[in-house]
Amino acid sequence: MWGKVQTVGTITEFINKEATLGTAASVNELLDWALHPVEQTKEIGANVAYDNIEPYLDIVCMVSYPLASLMITMAGLLYIVSFKEKSISWLTKTSIAYVFIQLLPMLTKVALQLLIT
Repeated sequence: MWGKVQTVGTITEFINKEATLGTAASVNELLDWALHPVEQTKEIGANVAYDNIEPYLDIVCMVSYPLASLMITMAGLLYIVSFKEKSISWLTKTSIAYVFIQLLPMLTKVALQLLIT
């Protein structure tokens, strides 16, 4: 089973030069929805708005982990150096902020869905 290798194509066939890594929502779709709300439904507008915001939310979510780790490490060092009240405050605030940032895409989607109803 593992000893048999089957070639399915060349590397040049695998790499498509016209392909992109991701798809981005067009700003024109958002403007079209804003200018013609009767022709376009609210749900399509909310989806287009979320598609425009989502890449930035992904970046914020990815950056939040190293920053939260750094802040928690600093709070641990403060605890060792006898700044117990300040370190516990940092731990609490960092934990709450990290959880909120991780929930931000879901909360944004919920807010947009509430706006269209």
